[in-house]
Amino acid sequence: MNFFLASKLRKASNTEAIEKKRDELRTKFEEFVAFSESEELKDFYELEKEVLSDSFKVNRKQIENKTYKKSNLYKVERDFKRYQRSRRFKVYFRLKDSSELSTFQLMRESDEISRYRELSILVKSASFNRKKQAQELSEFKSMKRSPRIKEYFKFKNSRSYKIYSQLLKSADLKKYIQLEEQISSEAFLEEKKFLLDKKRFEKTEDYQKFQTYQNLKNSEVFMHFFKYQKEKPFEEIKNWKLSFLDEFEENQLDKNKWITRYYWGDKLLNKGFSLDGDLHLFTDGDNIQISNSVLKLIAKKEKKEGLAWNSNYGFIPRDFDYTSAIINTGQSFRQKYGRFEAKIKVNSSNTVIPSFWMLSNKSLPHVDILKTHLNGKIVTGCYNGEESKLQKSQFKVKGIDLSKGYFIYTLDWSENELIWKINDVVVATQKQGIPKVEMYLNFCLSVPKDNDNLNASLDIDWVRCYSKKA
Repeated sequence: MNFFLASKLRKASNTEAIEKKRDELRTKFEEFVAFSESEELKDFYELEKEVLSDSFKVNRKQIENKTYKKSNLYKVERDFKRYQRSRRFKVYFRLKDSSELSTFQLMRESDEISRYRELSILVKSASFNRKKQAQELSEFKSMKRSPRIKEYFKFKNSRSYKIYSQLLKSADLKKYIQLEEQISSEAFLEEKKFLLDKKRFEKTEDYQKFQTYQNLKNSEVFMHFFKYQKEKPFEEIKNWKLSFLDEFEENQLDKNKWITRYYWGDKLLNKGFSLDGDLHLFTDGDNIQISNSVLKLIAKKEKKEGLAWNSNYGFIPRDFDYTSAIINTGQSFRQKYGRFEAKIKVNSSNTVIPSFWMLSNKSLPHVDILKTHLNGKIVTGCYNGEESKLQKSQFKVKGIDLSKGYFIYTLDWSENELIWKINDVVVATQKQGIPKVEMYLNFCLSVPKDNDNLNASLDIDWVRCYSKKA
């Protein structure tokens, strides 16, 4: 099992790639959340509801099943053509614009026809005297023999002219004209064109809506959104809420977040101290530097006087040959359960013991998230119970070369389990002796043995804590 874990850790040793992957996931999650709350998505769902509705489908089917022959337009055009095909209307339209009718109409209004009618009435009257009015009779007979007069009355008495005259003031002609105007209208022609088009649905507003829906659905933005909805890659990240953050962007330590002593030394003595067996003195911030958004806890060889805690004599003054640094959030931040992590680099790990741990008001419970031996091996663990009945769990982690640079050390702490991770790889779990009280963060660098050339530091790029969302 340790072999496989070591192999996984070696593969996950590229912290920059791990962090980039995390950042990309976070960015995608934020984009996912923003898009899920956008008006664009809201409009899409409204459009989807419409185009996938039964009424939309029924309307589309009705449009696609429409035919010109079953339409009212077809009936109108059929009635119009029936008029056009009838003999009466053929005669009417043959005469309507003909020269015959034009000549006839000119003759009908002419003085010649007027005179002929006058003479005709005269010679047919009872008072007409053939001898006395011989001149008028002669004129009448002459006009009657006129080819123009004959042609006029031939046309007037023709069947064609009678048909024309009958239709001219008929309801049928009015109906024909109405039908002609109707089938010549732009609205009629557009509707006819629409009904004759086999792809008529593509000309509708509904089709444009459906195309808009399909284009949106198949767009890169929406495809990614629906992919994330289906695959749920953010289930882990969305369950956490940031509760503490320090990325050390200022050039000095944020004293509202951190104290540079043991918590109880600060609270009871307003001074720092070290433990009786320590070779180093934890100075009050003198061994802390921040540059390029990195906090450094520095261990160095230098003589310094300070307090040491002795279980028999209490706090006693003492000379130390080394100095180092400690920070904690005992006054500003404590939390029960959640995720606690830091991005850390240990320089000269074979000469110092770096520690990232959590502690409550008492010495127990105590959880080591990162601690090393002088051989560079990492040890994590949990210490709980009472000092007389200590419940101790330790886990050695192989496969990490601390000289490679930064690694992300994580503790997931729930009511039922502790999970330790390095670069998102689970390295240890514990389900017994789980702490049930709030704890705070601690970081320090210890000097375990004499070293005249000591030059070591614990570099912290960032610290982040999360609580579970309700």
